Amino acid sequence: MSRPRSAQELIHWLEVGAGARWVRLAAMLAGTLALSLLVAWKQFRGPVSEATLVQADTGRQVARGAGFTTLVNYPQTSAVLKARGVRFDSRKPYPELHNAPLYSVVIAGGLRLLPVHRRDALFASPPVPPDGFAADYFLLGLNLVLLWCAAWVTYDLGRRLFEPRVGWLAVLALLLAVPVWQATVAVNGTPLAMLLGVTAFWVWYRVEAGTEGGSGASATGPAGVPYLWLGALGAICGLLFLTEYSAGALFVVALGYVFVRYRAAGAWLAALCLVVSFGMVSGPWVARNVRLTGHPVALAANNVALKAGDSTAEPAAARATFSATRPPIDLKKLANKTLTSLQENFKSRLWAGGAMWLSAFFIASWLYAFRSPVVNRLRWIFTLGLAVLLVAQAALNSGDTERPVAIWLAPLLMIFGAGFFFVLLGSNSTLAQWPRLAMTALLFLQAVPLLHDALEPRRLHFQYPPYFPQLFQGMRQELERRDAAGQFGLMADVPAGIAWYSETRAWGQPPRLRDFYAIPLDQPIGELLLTPRTLDRPFFSELNARPVLPGTLAAVPNRFGEWGEIYAGLLTGAMPREFPLGSPTKLAENLYVLLNPALPPPRGK
Repeated sequence: MSRPRSAQELIHWLEVGAGARWVRLAAMLAGTLALSLLVAWKQFRGPVSEATLVQADTGRQVARGAGFTTLVNYPQTSAVLKARGVRFDSRKPYPELHNAPLYSVVIAGGLRLLPVHRRDALFASPPVPPDGFAADYFLLGLNLVLLWCAAWVTYDLGRRLFEPRVGWLAVLALLLAVPVWQATVAVNGTPLAMLLGVTAFWVWYRVEAGTEGGSGASATGPAGVPYLWLGALGAICGLLFLTEYSAGALFVVALGYVFVRYRAAGAWLAALCLVVSFGMVSGPWVARNVRLTGHPVALAANNVALKAGDSTAEPAAARATFSATRPPIDLKKLANKTLTSLQENFKSRLWAGGAMWLSAFFIASWLYAFRSPVVNRLRWIFTLGLAVLLVAQAALNSGDTERPVAIWLAPLLMIFGAGFFFVLLGSNSTLAQWPRLAMTALLFLQAVPLLHDALEPRRLHFQYPPYFPQLFQGMRQELERRDAAGQFGLMADVPAGIAWYSETRAWGQPPRLRDFYAIPLDQPIGELLLTPRTLDRPFFSELNARPVLPGTLAAVPNRFGEWGEIYAGLLTGAMPREFPLGSPTKLAENLYVLLNPALPPPRGK
């Protein structure tokens, strides 16, 4: 229809013409924005884990031109680099060796888009309650944008595979899923993995369409293989690998797919196309890791042998251990870790991971053959990919992952579940007459948990111990007043919090005292911060109930090992004679700062 020239034509254009689509799109965008602001206003608490803050700190370093480095001094990193001939330099941050880099790259890209003065203003001052830290809000905005992009690709893929109604149902279910929003406001990069996951299958659809001679036929080679789209698929798998190493297992599924889908000659060329594109994306990072540590994924390889919650293989304890030796892989522990994670996924995460009711429709669709062979093949490819990714994450990660597969693949569950929902709807003569009512009922069930959260009174944003930006910045300023030469360092049980909020290097607190005494050989420790992460109230209640006398180790709880005597000294005021820090300052029942007596007095005194 041409441009409306009268009021009557304008009304017709808005009701049934092209304008109706623009009105629906505008309403969708406005609703998404309003919902995002409401949920963020009610639920955002700032970053809640050290892993998130390490990646955010690395992103800031990249944005400032310092490369893939971090202000967090993990003792394990120090030991590994020292074994490879790299000595500690207080003026040169350590390279980041524990996490995949893409989320940090996205954070760096967002920061680089800001003017320099605005970027620096994000970290300039601590927040004033009830507001949060400005840089944390930047991370929230970045994750919201990534979620919106994932929602758009979800709609487009649902529309292409089935029909527009499927796309709308899938995207609305995504935006009304509580677990998806919980992962988004945790600012841990889950929406990035979600965007890449749904984009990978959007590209896979184009591969199938090109092979069938459909919309992608223009990119099809002489052997009937859409090489350009396969190259794009390999690149997306590479980006998933750089987001979370275990997510790179999707590349294995893609490689197997080309050998099953195409004839011999075409399969080898298709596989070469996948390998080359995957290598072009991930190769530089792998080469960098091999150069620094001798392993393609650097120190993240240790996660295979680690298990969160196991006192003998705790990931945080391994990073804080001053040792270059890789933890041995215990096959029984690995099997137990894998089976426990899979059990949790099948019992709860796949059902509460965002897809909710649509997960049941997706599983039920296994008994049904869709009319489109492309849809059928893509459904089974996704099923196999989901299984492989679940196993890979369960076995290769340490168990404390912040980006569960069931969360970031929820859009695909929703698309195929929504497709089968409309098949069932069309097969029932009564419900087929009320499709919008049925959709509304399903979305209402999906939205009930989110509605409960949205109706809660607003929570204070700046209320997420053990991160205290004002305290962290005060510790940095105190150290600068006393140590103008920068010889002394900070240590904390939350080193990433110190690094992110105060923009200064911080050592992780080792679990063993002998490792603690080894660190001053590189840099003497001027301040040690102990937060609620370590000094929880049950521990102090037990100490209060069992008085500890100097030198009486029998009354010290064994759960803290060698540090038990140090923690007991916080109550008695008597630190062990060989311990270099003293003068504990009690800021709260479970928050202490210890100073090194060798620190010079503040300048001007």
